[in-house]
Amino acid sequence: QTAIAQRLGWTSLRPVQEEVGEALLSDCNAVVLAPTAGGKTEASMFPTLSMLLDNPVEAVGALYIAPIKALLNNQAERLGTYTQMVGLDRMVWHGDVGTAARKKFLKDPCELLMTTPESLEVMLISGRANKLFGDLRIIVIDEVHALAGSDRGAHLMSVLERIASISKHDIQRVGLSATVGNPEDILRWLQGTSGRPAKVVDPPKQPSRREILVIHRPELALVSHDAAKLAKRKKSLFFCQSRSATEAVAEQMRRFGTTVFVHHSAVSKEERQHAEERFHHGSDACIVATSTLELGIDVGDLDIVLQHEAPDSVSSFLQRMGRTGRRAGTAANTTFLCEHGESVLQSIALVELAKARFVESVEVNDRVWPVLVHQLLAMSLERSGISKADAWAHLSRMPDFRGIHRAEFDRLIAWMLRDRSLEEADGRLLI
Repeated sequence: QTAIAQRLGWTSLRPVQEEVGEALLSDCNAVVLAPTAGGKTEASMFPTLSMLLDNPVEAVGALYIAPIKALLNNQAERLGTYTQMVGLDRMVWHGDVGTAARKKFLKDPCELLMTTPESLEVMLISGRANKLFGDLRIIVIDEVHALAGSDRGAHLMSVLERIASISKHDIQRVGLSATVGNPEDILRWLQGTSGRPAKVVDPPKQPSRREILVIHRPELALVSHDAAKLAKRKKSLFFCQSRSATEAVAEQMRRFGTTVFVHHSAVSKEERQHAEERFHHGSDACIVATSTLELGIDVGDLDIVLQHEAPDSVSSFLQRMGRTGRRAGTAANTTFLCEHGESVLQSIALVELAKARFVESVEVNDRVWPVLVHQLLAMSLERSGISKADAWAHLSRMPDFRGIHRAEFDRLIAWMLRDRSLEEADGRLLI
């Protein structure tokens, strides 16, 4: 409390932060629902750091997992400030982090590790897992709705359960999410083998003004011209549904004199970081992006959000609109710029569904075969071979594999042995 008040200058916490703090300090697993910039990161991190101060750890005490490297990089400074102000430290580990920093961390692990699901698997296979995670207490998964119901989510859950078998604690699990239709299902999925009580934290949302505009322009040049006029002397994000549309819109807007940055998965890391940095500190620029900026990457307070055609879901629409209206006296807003009549109809449908408080559910699959095969190979590599019984004992506990029966698993093993993806020696499966 002293650090939050003195270093950050805060005089109070938001309702979601009060409620999450109470849940986590009561030893609950939790899924936290709040819009972009709703204070979810602090809601999970303040009680986490408090617990690490009360009971110091021997190595890594807390994991912060994000689905993309850009989100880790974006949160690194903020979480670095929070750990530093209470005398702790954090490490960011992903594919772009240099060897020297990794070696230093492995030699002297810090309390908070920030990483991606894939990098976490690499650490397990490296043979350092017992030293790193033997005293792990809590795992915070940011943007958990982007992982649940996907192959990457199934992979993450399997990796977390492998880590849970190493730790001497029932690891506390926290998922941070945008609004979803079925948070209880995501919480059950996240719970896995943990025996802790579980809670969905979804404080009442305060009613607020929204400004929605749907414009029909039958050509991309007209869409870009409108976007350039709307973005003039403002800080804006323009979401497109494809990389090709992103590039085309950006090129046209530049012709109308707008300062434009492009942000999508095919843009180099340096260009994306340059765009985020310039944009974060500017006041008259537009980032034209695909869904890469839909997740909680902080690009500062926006004036307007533009949308080419209509996004695929109410969830995406709400995430994108939630990047505006953060300043006092401003309203959250979205302007749809549609080339096609169907997009006009879809945009109106999204708005009407959101007004009716409908949000899509995340479908959780319990027969994720590709990840089951992958995890068989990974565990065999990690342990220099694994017995069928041990592999089944681990995998059959996963929510994502619970629909797969033992007879099917045995047939898979037999096929992989015939295929030579696996070999068997002394009752152990080897790569």
